Amino acid sequence: MDVPYVVSARKYRPSSFNEVVGQKHITDTLEHEVISGNIPQALLFCGPRGVGKTSCARILANRINEVHSSSDISFDLNVFELDAASNNKVDDIRQLIDQVRFAPQVGKYKVYIIDEVHMLSTAAFNAFLKTLEEPPFHAIFILATTEKNKVLPTILSRCQVFDFKKIEIKSIAEHLKFVADKENIQAEYEALHLIAEKSEGSLRDSLSIFDRIHAFSREQKISYELVRENLQILDRDIFFKTLDDLVNQDASALFLTVNRVIAQGFDLKIFVNGLASHIRDVLLATHPETIEIMNCSGPLKEKYREQSSKMNLVFLSHSLKLLTNCDLKLSETSSPRLLVEVTLLDIGELTHSNDELKKKTSRSPKVVENKISTVRPDQTINKISNSQDKADLPVAIEGPIKSEILSDLKLETIETEKEAALSKSNQNSSKKSAFSLRSSSIKNDKVQIESTDEEIKADKVLTSFNQSDLNLVWPKIAEMMINSQVIYALLKQINPILEKDYKIRISVGSRVQSKYFEEARDEIIRLLRTKLKNDAISVIVKVEESGSNAKIIYTAEERYKFLLEKNPQLDDFRKEFQLDID
Repeated sequence: MDVPYVVSARKYRPSSFNEVVGQKHITDTLEHEVISGNIPQALLFCGPRGVGKTSCARILANRINEVHSSSDISFDLNVFELDAASNNKVDDIRQLIDQVRFAPQVGKYKVYIIDEVHMLSTAAFNAFLKTLEEPPFHAIFILATTEKNKVLPTILSRCQVFDFKKIEIKSIAEHLKFVADKENIQAEYEALHLIAEKSEGSLRDSLSIFDRIHAFSREQKISYELVRENLQILDRDIFFKTLDDLVNQDASALFLTVNRVIAQGFDLKIFVNGLASHIRDVLLATHPETIEIMNCSGPLKEKYREQSSKMNLVFLSHSLKLLTNCDLKLSETSSPRLLVEVTLLDIGELTHSNDELKKKTSRSPKVVENKISTVRPDQTINKISNSQDKADLPVAIEGPIKSEILSDLKLETIETEKEAALSKSNQNSSKKSAFSLRSSSIKNDKVQIESTDEEIKADKVLTSFNQSDLNLVWPKIAEMMINSQVIYALLKQINPILEKDYKIRISVGSRVQSKYFEEARDEIIRLLRTKLKNDAISVIVKVEESGSNAKIIYTAEERYKFLLEKNPQLDDFRKEFQLDID
């Protein structure tokens, strides 16, 4: 006669506290209570699915009578199980209360296990309160639930609560290895570890996945590739390669990777989440202490450590931020592929920006006092190199270098004298930096540049511009934002107003438009500063909603008052030319 098949979750269900996986803090406490005799009349086991709540309840129910009875007979008749999901009415609880009054025929205790107790109705909970608080001496209640928040506080206050935790991936993988050995199945540890990761802390789920993979395999062998294909998991090598391509700014390789992911039938959301998780693991691998909390095997940790040694922390953190934003927008966009590709290109631009930042930082002079504001030589050189004569220089040049000297100064001379000044500053340790509070001098046969503390200002370009210049530049900026159709359409209908101190006022018609504009604010400000050559530009967004309560303008006088609020100088214009409002 063939032996009926039993799933691994039932076949290897623990029969003692020693066999329970990953809940030692609870099993030790329960064992001590049973041995000492300090058993509460009601216990509540709560936690996620498949972590051993019902198994521990059954083990505890048997242990209570085994320890406190001298007989060796079975005490299964003293254990009663009730499924509250299907017995959740008041009549079901009343029937249970009637049974509680009868003492056990064998043994000392009757144990009542109520599973999914949160499914009881409010009336059933209230009917159960008195019995739960003061049951007969022989009655013990064990309640189990996955949703502790749905249990009434009056029930919680009458129970000793045990919180079960998710089981660690390492513990699940070791238990799967134990099951595989018992079943004579050859299983790679990486494959079992991948199953444990997919189960999300549930031992029962991991055993169910294990059975499914074993049924699919033609031989008694479970490999990493087999698990990856069946669970629709992207290979880690894709993420290692993608991160290297991002650092190397290999755009073609990034496009090919996205195409490969789509061709294999994977959702791009899985790819984005997987890449974000991979970058997080690379961040953890940068430090010996944090690498220990990674849920992966030793050889894989070493691989992460090797890649992390080539990475910049700022780049990794910015990459995580962009990928998180991409994940949030994927469910809203109509073109997921384009969004993911643009995000990857943006991350690649960050590496370029970081490299440029390192170069500028290494070439910039050190400042001794916090009050000192220096002019970065590389920016000054760029200004001069873009100008053929004095007339081509910007109208307003801020800093210690005066415009009348710049007209005679050559690019090579500035570079040579800049290096000489920095070298001289490094050799003279007793003096302050060459860019001191009182003066900054670079000398040669023809030029001597002196700076006073009044002349040392922030390193900003402040080219003057007016409303006309702003009106000419604004459509060009809108064209540059054409990749985002919403922002492009919004900018096309906005009329920017130039105010004092280079502040630009933007009026939008709703809070939704304001939200979209805020997302692109930094990029718009950057483009404005670049086009208008003014680093002091800022943008103010005002929402002018037009609702049903808005005043309707009927007469010419009302129109004039409305225009006057927008431009107070209109009244002076009317008086000067003696114009009538009509």
